[in-house]
Amino acid sequence: MVILELGSMYINYKTMNNDSVYYTEIQKFRQPWLWTLLLFSLFVVLYRGHGGIWVVAGVSVFLWFLQLETVISEQGISYRWLPFQRSRRLIKWQEMEKVSVRRYAPLAEFGGWGIRFSWRGTAQTVSGNNGIEIRKKSKRRFLLIGTQMPGQVQQILMQNHLIVS
Repeated sequence: MVILELGSMYINYKTMNNDSVYYTEIQKFRQPWLWTLLLFSLFVVLYRGHGGIWVVAGVSVFLWFLQLETVISEQGISYRWLPFQRSRRLIKWQEMEKVSVRRYAPLAEFGGWGIRFSWRGTAQTVSGNNGIEIRKKSKRRFLLIGTQMPGQVQQILMQNHLIVS
């Protein structure tokens, strides 16, 4: 097993020997612009003397601990938002019509990052503009799960013959 820490995310590669997990990615909200905005908001609230300090502090704590975990395994692709979801939401390979890694426009397609909905699909993203697009056989809409390592995800899918099309 190899674990890499890259700033706001952790990548965990596991081999196939006795373990069905091929790839794990944990993404956290650590974008400098976001924390600059929160810090600026805190200064404004303190300067004006409003009681909103608890709101800014609460949002900051919430974003600090919030993380998106994505797992690619023998069973399928699963994701969860920690610390709120204890169990992962699993999309089994048999349920998928198509899986692809693609660039997307977060603001244009979904109006931003986080858990976002559009007419065409749902996005579960933290930052960036790359994601794993999953189209289920039973649905018209797609699910897009953000990734900071699109090349590695594509490689894992191809190496393990997990590309569904």
